[in-house]
Amino acid sequence: MNIKTKIARLLHQEQTEAEKKLWGYVRNRQFENLKFKRQHPLKEYIVDFFCAEYGMIIELDGDSHNQINQKEKDELRDKHLRGLGYYVLRFENQMVFKNIDVVFKAIQQAKTKQDSYAEERKKQLEDGKKARKGHLTPALSPRRGSSTILSTKILSKPQKERLLAAGLGLVEYNAIEIDHLDFELETGYDNYIFTSQNAVKSYTKKENSENRSKIKAFCVGKKTASLLKHHGFSVIETADHATDLAQIIVEKYGDRAFLFLTGNNRRQELPTILEKNNVQYKDIVVYETHLAPKRFERHFEGILFFSPSGVQSFTALNSLEKATAFCIGDTTANEAKKHTDNVVVANKPTIENVLVQVVKHFSADTH
Repeated sequence: MNIKTKIARLLHQEQTEAEKKLWGYVRNRQFENLKFKRQHPLKEYIVDFFCAEYGMIIELDGDSHNQINQKEKDELRDKHLRGLGYYVLRFENQMVFKNIDVVFKAIQQAKTKQDSYAEERKKQLEDGKKARKGHLTPALSPRRGSSTILSTKILSKPQKERLLAAGLGLVEYNAIEIDHLDFELETGYDNYIFTSQNAVKSYTKKENSENRSKIKAFCVGKKTASLLKHHGFSVIETADHATDLAQIIVEKYGDRAFLFLTGNNRRQELPTILEKNNVQYKDIVVYETHLAPKRFERHFEGILFFSPSGVQSFTALNSLEKATAFCIGDTTANEAKKHTDNVVVANKPTIENVLVQVVKHFSADTH
């Protein structure tokens, strides 16, 4: 028995009143069918309550946690655990006795946010069973001596198959999370600018289909255009880059007023060009991008990046070392170049073209 297990067993016997109270609520899948373990060893820590299925941690704090030094330790510990993909909930002991409904609601919200974690864990467990039966999936079993790459975005099945057909090993995760916001639209605008699919998704989540046919959409990217058309929008102009779209608007539609639906981390090129040329526009933040750092204990020959935020998320807890960074565009590449000189940029700003560059790069290495 290792030392952490011994300590955990000792803590079992010395639970605080708050821990005993909460354990009475959540043990044996009584709450939301979640299976919690108490005083569970996890990495170099022992956490108060842990749900492996959803990667959820609950910590209950006594008065000692209000001390400055302890608060700093707790923050570093939580940051490390979140970087590993876990969701950390921290409550003061009194919350269990006075506001248990708040605790329950926070656990429910955490469960929803960790749905993708649970799905990925289920997939990994299923793959592990196949491996034990001698049927390891191609993504986990590349050809001997071949390279393994990491995608900072979950790929579609055809995209995965392209990489696997080239004999490459693949690991994937979502390096960023998107929150679609509740927002109020400005009236009096018929011309809308969409620079990402996320902006389209945010709009369609909020607004009904009756208004869409009246909107004249100007967008960046063929996939954004395709998504807009799928939802009944009239797409007037499409460009590969925001700067190109801005120039088209200035040259052909400079007398119009635009509503720009954007995220919280928008690039400044498009609004700068519009302002410089006195094109009237109003921007509304309709979604937020959050980093979801995750630490990896292994080396990858290539890392696939699809946004500057993806680079920031990965490098928050990992080093690019000798890996080649494959980037969807110049802005993403510029972020990657802060960490490595081994950067390959796609010829076109599409996921498919990033994959083309990956296959070409590693095919050349084998000849």
